[in-house]
Amino acid sequence: MCALVALLLLAPPPGTVIVKVDRTRVGMGRTVTVTARAIRPDSTPAARMQLLPYVNGRRWGPHEIADAAGRATWHLPLPTPGTAAIQVQARALPGQPDDWWIWAGRPKDQQTVYLQRAFTLPAPASAGELWVAVDDGSTVWLNGRKLSDKGGWHDCAPLRLDAGSFRAGENVLSAEARNGFGPAGFILRLTVTTPRGTQTILTDDTWRGFLAQPPGWPERAASGEPALALARADANVTVPVPWPSVPDTRTLIAGTPLPAGAVVSKPVTVIVQRRALQRPPADPAHLIAMQWEEWFTPHNCWWQTAQAVPVMGFYDSMLPEVARQHLIWFIESGVDCVIADWSNNIWNAKEWAPGVGTQELIQASHVMLREMAKMRAEGCVVPRMSFLTGIDYERPEGPRVADAQLDFIWREYVTNPAYKGLWQEFEGKPLILALDCGATYVHDKITLDRRFTVRYQGAQQDHTRTHELGHWSWMDHQEPSVTMKDGQAEGMTVCIGSFGPGGWLAADARGRRNGATFIEDWRHALERRPAFLQVHQFQEFAGQAEGQPVGQPPVYVDIYSPALSDDLEPTSLTAPAYRGTGGWGYFYLNLLRALVDLYRQPTPETTVLAVSQPLRSQVVTGDRLTVRWVTAGAPAAVYRVELNGKPAARVTTGDHAEVDLARVPDGPAVLRLVAEGTRTRYRMSWTEDSLPLAKPEPAAVEVPFTVRRTVH
Repeated sequence: MCALVALLLLAPPPGTVIVKVDRTRVGMGRTVTVTARAIRPDSTPAARMQLLPYVNGRRWGPHEIADAAGRATWHLPLPTPGTAAIQVQARALPGQPDDWWIWAGRPKDQQTVYLQRAFTLPAPASAGELWVAVDDGSTVWLNGRKLSDKGGWHDCAPLRLDAGSFRAGENVLSAEARNGFGPAGFILRLTVTTPRGTQTILTDDTWRGFLAQPPGWPERAASGEPALALARADANVTVPVPWPSVPDTRTLIAGTPLPAGAVVSKPVTVIVQRRALQRPPADPAHLIAMQWEEWFTPHNCWWQTAQAVPVMGFYDSMLPEVARQHLIWFIESGVDCVIADWSNNIWNAKEWAPGVGTQELIQASHVMLREMAKMRAEGCVVPRMSFLTGIDYERPEGPRVADAQLDFIWREYVTNPAYKGLWQEFEGKPLILALDCGATYVHDKITLDRRFTVRYQGAQQDHTRTHELGHWSWMDHQEPSVTMKDGQAEGMTVCIGSFGPGGWLAADARGRRNGATFIEDWRHALERRPAFLQVHQFQEFAGQAEGQPVGQPPVYVDIYSPALSDDLEPTSLTAPAYRGTGGWGYFYLNLLRALVDLYRQPTPETTVLAVSQPLRSQVVTGDRLTVRWVTAGAPAAVYRVELNGKPAARVTTGDHAEVDLARVPDGPAVLRLVAEGTRTRYRMSWTEDSLPLAKPEPAAVEVPFTVRRTVH
């Protein structure tokens, strides 16, 4: 069950909201801790309210749920110099929707199914209102009369029906639903006005489903199987907008104005000061690139299945403030190149003809490049841009479409005077990565636009071995593949987490493990030192809805949960998302900075450390705990384990320690691991990004967990 749905409980509105900040001046892009308390008119805490922060009258920050004391906390980055007036709105959580996305059996690619529901009216109806949404297309009939041809789930609007659409007694709703590729679903809501009141017919498992068109369609059909209820209206990979039973999700999106009449706190002012960004030393012979997803726009991904909530809140990738904050993080992490992911926008295309989703992607790329140019003019040393394009082609037109897309990129971005000098070059020409997981371009000896240096990109190359054909990697499974050229390591990718052919739920998937997976991959990079190292990845936040995996056998890819996912953008530690509540804070951004720092050292001087067991927020039920860790860089003299601030173990060799929990009370606990005799220039904070320390400290990391014994 979606955690967000599980929290949808109705509550009376609060009376007031009180907001405090931990500082009134902050450098641009740095973090302000905001606390809010919601109080009801009777002076009791407004528990279980949804609290939404705003900066200068516009949404900015995660949607949090007030605790039993009516409180919530945010660690907000503020990227824009000037005055930031911070307010928090409180509102009741909406109730669960009662309509469902349905299908006839499990969805498949290139599929047409038939869905039907009969209902009885005790008297002739006077009017009706029909809502329809679908992934990807549908036709709807009522009593054999075609009412609607609807494509998609955006811009939904009701169809008004007159009395002649209905009849006393049995009525039959019939729908043909069509899926192209990927997830599917059909949802309908019909409200009928009769002399006895209103009657509502919803899509749910009382509908009948058919995999082939029944005889006499669209009249009432015999038999059929119960329709498969995929997800409630607001919990599918697609969410209809607008929809009567679903709150307008746009109110959660960063940049949305504060609504009139909202219950909101008085503003608290923070001055955001311009500052010189602290960029680590660069090494042009060993570039570091960040894979950057920019798909979060209204007609692409819209946060329906995000496993966590970014610290900026759900956002539109076309919002300049988001691009600016990403760039600040990238600059201070030592990122040389941003790889914008366009890889999925020409699936099965016969020509380069950008639709509305691709147009939004084009605009998001412009926003990022404009912010790069703007920050460069401010004196910042900004990363450069490249794109991941293409997709394995299945039609003869594939290479022609890919070339047309590259020509568009050349004209729109590379030769745009406003972006001069912002494109990443490699071997003397602008660099393009082209996704070609099946190595079809290589096998067919296809050459793409010669104005670019093109490197094909594969995935899970420790299985496919396409790196042996010269492919770079988007993501590998168990360990990074190394792409060689002229006897030198040219390309490699390091991952926060990774999955193989079985997806995230397979036993061999590598979860985050508190950063241990990331460190293990970087150890390979430290050994091989490729010319172009990709970091996988920033702002993924999109995967399959529950019950809608891909492929046969079914697998969940891209992301699944906070632990089984592969993006490192800072997130809220407590906000509710699709599967679970809370993410990883700033921890992985800080881990990246420490690893880049280590990577730039000719001889390892610093140490990077992660605890792989216990996991953050893990519940430990026994009296013994095995603590495990992973390191990179200079070795430690002693590993010191502390529990709730008290010494628990000391280890001089090895990567684990046994800790006695017998005298530790049930409840929250904090484990701290210190690598004595080591140095680090970055703190592994969960609540703010770390800048280089003025004085290095021993490498250390904290992991909060819970002790809850089943036997006493």
